[in-house]
Amino acid sequence: MSKQVNPAFKAIAKAIAKGRKFFVAGHQNPDGDSLGSTLAVCSFLRRQGKEVYPFSNDRPGDDLFFMPGLDRINFSVLPDEFDFDTMILLECSDKKRGGNLDPLFDSVKTVINIDHHITGENYGTINYINAQASSTAEIITQLFEYMKAEITPEEATCLYTGLVTDTGRFLHSNTTAESMRVGAVLLSRGADIQKINTVIYNTKPYKELKLLGRALEKLNLLNGNTLAEITLTSKDFDLLGVDPRHTQGIVSQPIMIPSVEVSLLLREEPGRIAVNLRSKGRVDVSKVAVLFGGGGHARAAGFKVEGAKLDEIKNRLVSSVTKEISKLQ
Repeated sequence: MSKQVNPAFKAIAKAIAKGRKFFVAGHQNPDGDSLGSTLAVCSFLRRQGKEVYPFSNDRPGDDLFFMPGLDRINFSVLPDEFDFDTMILLECSDKKRGGNLDPLFDSVKTVINIDHHITGENYGTINYINAQASSTAEIITQLFEYMKAEITPEEATCLYTGLVTDTGRFLHSNTTAESMRVGAVLLSRGADIQKINTVIYNTKPYKELKLLGRALEKLNLLNGNTLAEITLTSKDFDLLGVDPRHTQGIVSQPIMIPSVEVSLLLREEPGRIAVNLRSKGRVDVSKVAVLFGGGGHARAAGFKVEGAKLDEIKNRLVSSVTKEISKLQ
């Protein structure tokens, strides 16, 4: 483990030891990192004899249903009673990122906030936000090491899923020597990389391939071919019989075009517009996402706007990104 450990690790370990009943959640529309970290933390807490209520506001894409322990997650169902002493939120850059959890914030004594977004807010009783970490899974692995906790093969599989998806199989610029070290640790603890690679990277349902094809057909190049934009409407999803959670990875496709600096994916969801932004590296898209109430990383960010008109959001978004691109030399 890295020699420099944030003092918050000590406070987190103390809170975990003291806590009895835990509510644990990742962010809405969970990805591999959010869900993998949630599952690993819940497994660890149970092994310590704690009561745990794992929660996810939304169900993940089909490619993540192989993850050990997923059948114990409470999807979209909050508990009848809010009698928890500790809440752990993972990869939630603000209080709303996990869903409508205000009753939990009002009732628990301790809120542990663990995140790796540069736009992360210090809303917890204990906060550990490390924007240099590749993923929350990387942080959780370090925390387990700090606590001298044995990592089970199932926990390693969940954490490796988070690590490998957030680093793009160690291809993204957020990959560091520490990321590679953590990956090696998780492999040594029994992470099932064959299953992870097969299910996530070498398996794609027919409908998702059709959706990818439709998305690429709708790809537009703007601003002198430096900005790529894809818009998927509710009609697109209805036509193919898919829903917005099947769009994972689509926004990254246009980044392969040599001239493109930023890629945008806009999608219509019931009652709202959801947007994903990706950057080749020279434009900090998290700055743009913040303007619309979202957040994320320099190279990957997003936001959602309730009750907005698609064309209005698109025009404002393209204008904002174009301004950022114009700053490049």
